[in-house]
Amino acid sequence: MKKETQEGEIGCVVPLHRELKIATLSGVLKQARTTVEDFIDNL
Repeated sequence: MKKETQEGEIGCVVPLHRELKIATLSGVLKQARTTVEDFIDNL
């Protein structure tokens, strides 16, 4: 997954599992520099 920001492009790896543990999803969101609310809004 890639995200374009003012500082440049941010990339993170998203595991291809049907279910993710909360800690894994939290790590992905932190890596992507996004909030849970923004993630949910973009689902």
